[in-house]
Amino acid sequence: MDGWTNPQGASVYNFLITTSNHKEFLFALRDLSDVSHTAELLFDKIEDVLLRIGPEKFAGVVSDNTSAIAAARRKINEKYPSILNIRCVLHCINLISQDILSKLILYYLNFYYKI
Repeated sequence: MDGWTNPQGASVYNFLITTSNHKEFLFALRDLSDVSHTAELLFDKIEDVLLRIGPEKFAGVVSDNTSAIAAARRKINEKYPSILNIRCVLHCINLISQDILSKLILYYLNFYYKI
């Protein structure tokens, strides 16, 4: 599960499913612009996907680590203990890379342009 805001300002969430033989499927795109992204709402959206396919077919739920989605993943794991609660490592690497690059750019601008 991942969410983003498109150029028109709509808050879109996708639900991707990866099978045991590594095939990926876009299960759903949901426009959640008109609702508050609470842990309860996100839990309901994730559980809806689980129930439509069958919770026993899932090994884990992967997402970024914003507070609401992290809480929703924890609730899924509490209700379905066999489904792992997994933080997206690539999201963490992306955040770290952005932080490092922003500091390098500021250093470069300050060093060469005395900003």
